[in-house]
Amino acid sequence: MRSFTVHLPPLASAEERLAKAVFVRDGFHAVALLVPPLWLLWYRQWLGLALYVAAMIVLDYSAGYVSVWAIFIVNLLFGIGLALEASTLRRWRLDARGWQMVAALSAHDLEDAELRFFTGLAQGSRRPVPTAPSALQNGVSSARPSAGAPGPSIIGYQ
Repeated sequence: MRSFTVHLPPLASAEERLAKAVFVRDGFHAVALLVPPLWLLWYRQWLGLALYVAAMIVLDYSAGYVSVWAIFIVNLLFGIGLALEASTLRRWRLDARGWQMVAALSAHDLEDAELRFFTGLAQGSRRPVPTAPSALQNGVSSARPSAGAPGPSIIGYQ
């Protein structure tokens, strides 16, 4: 089974957020290995694309100083690293744009992941989808109990 994370956009209503939910699959992405620029363009990873192009330019200029096999191996290792961390890059971009990760689940494929997530919401087994990001009050998130409120008995919990 594969694992997925569910991300919701920072919109006003819960219905809009659920309609635009993004499911990010963990694991190896073969397209990111075979054609990294196309994968980076497809998911709008502009900074990643710029870094990839810069790395390829450096590799091209170093071709006169090292063997072709060394360049091939470095390019292959770079592609493998990108293919392994492609999901992380997508999550970082979603997080930077204000999207909120609300669930992590296991499923056989994307359709099964969607079915499990929305069925869990309908049955009420998951916590309700927040309508807006938690507001900060005095520099402390509203999801965190105040100093006087009893909190869980976890060592180091503040």
